[in-house]
Amino acid sequence: MADAPKRDFLDDLIDITGDLQAIGNPLNNLANTLAAEPGSEPTWNPADYKKRPRASVIHCTSCRTKDPKTCQRCVEVCPVDAITLDEGSIEMADTCIKCGLCVEACPNECYSLRELAPRFLYDEIAAAAMSHETAYVTCTRAMNRIPEKNEVILPCVGVVPSEVWSSIMADYPNVSVYLPLGLCETCRTTTGEEAYTDAIGRAEEWCGFGLGLEVDEDDLTHEVRRSWQRQEFMDNLVNSGQRLLTGANPALTMAQRVTNQIRGHTAQLNRLSRTIDQAMGTNTSKNQRRILLDRRKILMAMLQKHPSLAQNIDLYEPVCDPDLCTLCGACEKVCPTRAIELTPEGRWLCENAFCTQCGACLHVCPTKALEPDYIDASDLVLPDDEAKMAQVTVQEQKADIERLKAEGMKALNQGLDFLERLGGAVGGDAGAASSGTSASSGTTSNGE
Repeated sequence: MADAPKRDFLDDLIDITGDLQAIGNPLNNLANTLAAEPGSEPTWNPADYKKRPRASVIHCTSCRTKDPKTCQRCVEVCPVDAITLDEGSIEMADTCIKCGLCVEACPNECYSLRELAPRFLYDEIAAAAMSHETAYVTCTRAMNRIPEKNEVILPCVGVVPSEVWSSIMADYPNVSVYLPLGLCETCRTTTGEEAYTDAIGRAEEWCGFGLGLEVDEDDLTHEVRRSWQRQEFMDNLVNSGQRLLTGANPALTMAQRVTNQIRGHTAQLNRLSRTIDQAMGTNTSKNQRRILLDRRKILMAMLQKHPSLAQNIDLYEPVCDPDLCTLCGACEKVCPTRAIELTPEGRWLCENAFCTQCGACLHVCPTKALEPDYIDASDLVLPDDEAKMAQVTVQEQKADIERLKAEGMKALNQGLDFLERLGGAVGGDAGAASSGTSASSGTTSNGE
């Protein structure tokens, strides 16, 4: 581990505490095993990680135009030809092997499955990366056992889109992919290797560095981050009630801290939506609400935290040639997120924050007035006013604390000075009184 040389007394104390807990209850695991009901032990079942996604025609551009040629990315990526686009509908055959590649391939998020949603994928991978030295993303075929807490199991690594990969890589460089050599060559998800190669390759270009790769299970490590252990240990010491709870469930504190950090990322995405509302507005001139997909939210959230990466991002938006445009409105009708708008003044507009780069508008334009053009991704970096206000509030609170500390020290010093003067005065009066008594005694003696 990188921080191994920095061990100190607290690390030794954590190790000793863990050993004492094991010594104090040596039969705990045996008792739990005997008390468990037969068949209740966790078993490895790859089917637990595979579910069939649901298809929605609302945002499907091929369904909106009733022209399957508008977009066929889901059809092309399906390894068993289980998807059919026909007359405004999406048909999924029973031959679906639940690989989930259609979820990643669709730029408009027409295929929904909670476990493969961009935000859920980010949270799962981030949770493993927060608490462990290394987190691994792998597939069901690579794993033949119950996964460890730092192993994220997917039906196929190709289900993770570029936006999620790039955000994870920018926030957590300790994430790697685990895929044994030759595994994909024998997989019936024949399009999965190309899918994850393209997605990861694009994310690496965006971030400017490569993603880790492991091919041998013996090289996997499952060590918890020492900083995480130290924080968990201190949390347990500070909160006695929580310490009692973690005696029965040692992972509780860690789970709570992971949850709090994940909530922080969710809060950032929600703030981003509000920022876009203020900066661009979410309604068109026809009072139709624009739709900001999770992928774009995650990408924009990454750029807010890492604005320097904007120069690496290759995005494009449609650009209209006014000499060819007839303002027929075909592009506006097919746009699934309402990023394109024809204003009452006869202007053609596209809000690039909402554009999914699906290419549907280019396909339906009868005069070929639209062409793709690369955009400056720095335009997607929006100021996080709420975060700035929160930071200002924290700085003001720190300043108030320092001021109160200074005032307290000043008052304490004044009190000490007063006590010192009072002690001196009392000492002086006592000395004077003692001298007076002695003199009086001498006079009396002489008189006698």
